Amino acid sequence: MPPELNHNKMKKMLLPMLFSIALVACQKEPLPEPVPPSKPGLEVLWQHPLSPDTADVSGDAWFIWENQLVYTTNFTVPEAQIHSRNADNGDLLWKRTDLYNDGWVDRQLVGIQDKTIACVGDRVYCIQNQTGEYLWKTDVEVLSGNTLHGSNRIYAVGDFVYHAHVKGGTPYYESLTLARAHHATGQWESLFTVLPDQDFHPFLGSVSLWMNPAGDSILLAPVNMLANLAVHAPQQRSDLYAFNLRSRQLEWVLTDYDPLRSGTPIYPPVVSDNRLYINCNKALYCIDLLQPGVVWKREFSSGWGNDIRYNSLKEFGNTILLVSDHAFSAMAISKTDGSTVWENKTAGPQADELTLFEGVLYYTSDGNGRLVALDAATGATIWNMQSPNRTSKRPASFSNQNLSIDSEKRLLYVTDYYFIMCVKLPER
Repeated sequence: MPPELNHNKMKKMLLPMLFSIALVACQKEPLPEPVPPSKPGLEVLWQHPLSPDTADVSGDAWFIWENQLVYTTNFTVPEAQIHSRNADNGDLLWKRTDLYNDGWVDRQLVGIQDKTIACVGDRVYCIQNQTGEYLWKTDVEVLSGNTLHGSNRIYAVGDFVYHAHVKGGTPYYESLTLARAHHATGQWESLFTVLPDQDFHPFLGSVSLWMNPAGDSILLAPVNMLANLAVHAPQQRSDLYAFNLRSRQLEWVLTDYDPLRSGTPIYPPVVSDNRLYINCNKALYCIDLLQPGVVWKREFSSGWGNDIRYNSLKEFGNTILLVSDHAFSAMAISKTDGSTVWENKTAGPQADELTLFEGVLYYTSDGNGRLVALDAATGATIWNMQSPNRTSKRPASFSNQNLSIDSEKRLLYVTDYYFIMCVKLPER
């Protein structure tokens, strides 16, 4: 199964909900349930139901713009919504219910300045945060005679949104073109195209930026080449493309840098000091960007369910922070040689986007459904909290829920399948 489809593996498990009163845009919400008593280290300032008009819903707190919180909700019907709330009290400001998407996955929604950009495969929408109105919409299929289609994921780099336009159908694309559009205009430009190579077919991993010593902006795009099973045994190849945004030329391509052939990441890798730290399914790699090649690799378990490609990376000092289910642990990996600096085996496995704030690593654990906070320097557990709404009849969980932090107000926003809530961070 191609990476674009494979990642949705039980990503958004849907849990029942106790609400049935219809919520209509622009109407006043029903009063939320009382905020439960605070637990140590987790003071809930406000919370609101994600949606009282369905029994199956989950959500993600994606990002904050000025004083607005933008987040998504998933439903069992093709109605994946985007909501915006006042970050101070949680009042609903607007919602979009017309995207006709059957569920959000990572990197399907990005924020650029005062805009939210969402991708539902063959369509990309740009929404004005202040009003919730569409500013522009792109139907990817009509860009080139109804032969182009889009992958689900998009990436924001600077003022541009990046998207993979593909020809042909899954699982074996005829070609992949990396394109970008300025957030203000929605006008797309093609950067480079990857063609099949000996029946290996391309899928975009992620997009990130590197400033080379000459001052040029170099776009880094890992591409996974999936073998045609009619010709080859199951295998894949990882290539890394470096595209110069000034000259509009490919600087170089590092072919098959992953000898384990285990796939490219969906989260942007870490770029630091002319090196790239990138995670595939079975290994974390350090790649020299000046003289392209692998400096070191750190292998992980290759057992079922032990992929680290689907995990976010963060840089902290001389370490790369990683949370994986390979050993049900969070880890800090040395940037120098890939060795373990610390490991926390009790924090819970596999996270969505990692958030680093004031030397603390925050994430939601897939394995135990908890909200986790770790000391980034030592790995010591600060929080390992269940949802305050969890009861025997309502199994509220933080599992697979992204979070956002307002650094000035020291507030954390997260969802637990039933509620979106605002949590006050304690002083350190």
